[in-house]
Amino acid sequence: MTRTIVASATREIIIGFDQPFCVIGERINPTGRKKLAAEMIAGNFETVIRDALEQAAC
Repeated sequence: MTRTIVASATREIIIGFDQPFCVIGERINPTGRKKLAAEMIAGNFETVIRDALEQAAC
């Protein structure tokens, strides 16, 4: 069975047909989020980090 491993510095998630369901969102995509895009252009990634941590809570 094929598995995919997605990892960060502190966490690892295995994605596969024999694994529990895990929602992977798109909250850190700045498309349609003008404020987020402006923050990223300015080098401010606080919102990205917060959104990513909330999103990774599988």
